[in-house]
Amino acid sequence: MEESLKGYFWTAEDENLKHFGEIVVSTKEKKQQITIYGSFPEFERQHLDINFHDDIPCLYGFTKERRYITLIGLRIEYASGSFGNDTEKSSFKAEYKLSFRQLIAGPAKFEADKKFNKVSISAQFLGGWTKSNPIRQKPISTKPAKKIPSEIYELHRTDPISFSFESGTCLFYDYISSQHRFDTNHLDIQQKTCFDFQFNQAISVEELYLFLQKFREFYTLLTGVNLGLGPITLRDGIGLDFHYEYDRNIFNTNYTSISSDMRIMSLKTLAASDYLDRFFYSYDHFRLPLSHLMTYLNSDRSDYIGYIQPFVSAMETIYNKSFRNIDENARAINPTLVEILDKYQLLPKHRQFLTNAKLAKPYRDLHLKDKLVRIINHSPKLIELVENPEVFVRKILDLRHYLVHEVDKAHTDLSLLNNRILLGKHIVKMKVVIEYHLLLLMGIDPVIVEEKIDRTFPNFVHFKRF
Repeated sequence: MEESLKGYFWTAEDENLKHFGEIVVSTKEKKQQITIYGSFPEFERQHLDINFHDDIPCLYGFTKERRYITLIGLRIEYASGSFGNDTEKSSFKAEYKLSFRQLIAGPAKFEADKKFNKVSISAQFLGGWTKSNPIRQKPISTKPAKKIPSEIYELHRTDPISFSFESGTCLFYDYISSQHRFDTNHLDIQQKTCFDFQFNQAISVEELYLFLQKFREFYTLLTGVNLGLGPITLRDGIGLDFHYEYDRNIFNTNYTSISSDMRIMSLKTLAASDYLDRFFYSYDHFRLPLSHLMTYLNSDRSDYIGYIQPFVSAMETIYNKSFRNIDENARAINPTLVEILDKYQLLPKHRQFLTNAKLAKPYRDLHLKDKLVRIINHSPKLIELVENPEVFVRKILDLRHYLVHEVDKAHTDLSLLNNRILLGKHIVKMKVVIEYHLLLLMGIDPVIVEEKIDRTFPNFVHFKRF
């Protein structure tokens, strides 16, 4: 999907100096860009500074569709034409292409520092499906196709579920149909209002951006559904509604209307808990592995090779946070070595030699292979998923070492390198392992995680059923 908006734009410095521009938002290419045919003094200052990519705070505009536009967090990606101190002469010969983080459109000018309390968010739902004969059962014919009668099932909104968290409240609206039958070749996808947030204190657009990032990650982990956020409406203090484009909702938008048995926990159970506050409070503790997971979920997954190193890094980070101290305290200490170190005043180089020798092996940190095997062996479900943890980890690390260090192919197992299907299965299994331990780091009951990790909608098909 690609949207184009054309109009005239200006900066906060001078509302009288306007230039024609075109905004292109492409979900397919994951691109948000504006082209300005002309120059502003604020643009040309970027060329005089050594940091060419400093943010330009905001840009305002008015489009042919009679909507006011506010762009926030712009960066100059490309410039051509005449530049110089004489802006009046050079501006009309210049062309700039700028990326931006956020777009807000509405019936009036939206100031970049404006704050608000209410936010409504839409998500995609299966809005009904047309029942007809499957395509494969239709005979091949040169005659004009006859119109097949169709049967439509519409959505109905359920009673809202209320979430409370430290900074406000949220109402979640689910949409269901009276008949869930997928014997169809045509789906009708609808955007429906899904979340209504009411914040205790007014927040800025930048604060909302960070909040939505965390909330989407929380929802994705707890429900097993990669939540794709659709149109977002901001309501200001005088009742004006502004449309907000959030740039982290492009790929893999799934429906939120999934039965509770296909989630880590039902939304009603989630609403009655304090897991959302726990997630926000401990977010920095597991931010790195979570960012690797979300990068994978937000991508088109066309190149599995690119996820080997980030997922290995995520699994090692999980080991260091969840198991390292436990394993170090549990390791047996060699009594002879302890006696030598305590009794004699050795030089640092001698102590280093002894602690690095085979005699001191229990003291040393585990190898990377042992760390990854350790976090898989923590759960019977994860062992069942990968079948043989030692072999699974060896194949992953052999490919990772080859990609990073270009080791000799003759001494490594590179069976995943030329088998895209097999590599994809290994990547998905690593994703499940990371999800499992992130849920534990969030403070979810281990019994719930163990019971439900193989029942979420994305993970279900990757576990064997007996």
